[in-house]
Amino acid sequence: MKETWSYDKTKRFGKDGKRWHFVMCIFNDTDIDYDERPYELYFRDDEKTEFGLLRFEHKKDNPYRDYNAVISKIMNNPPFRKTLLNPETVNVWKKNWK
Repeated sequence: MKETWSYDKTKRFGKDGKRWHFVMCIFNDTDIDYDERPYELYFRDDEKTEFGLLRFEHKKDNPYRDYNAVISKIMNNPPFRKTLLNPETVNVWKKNWK
């Protein structure tokens, strides 16, 4: 399955002033309906101390239809963010999206 990676170039800061980075991975399989495709949102803080992943097996299962709403929740809700932390995703950030 082909992947499309998209780095969010917007400078994003949480309420505590901490800067965050986000990248989406969208799977492009024309044999699968768009809403049935997997969707992944990776995130990290600027200090590279927190790495995480929000994954949905089907894009339609994402209750956060608004991209900015889920970004805000990750940045500003530490208990929610803690459930998504995944140190193994550090390797994702070695890619070059520029």
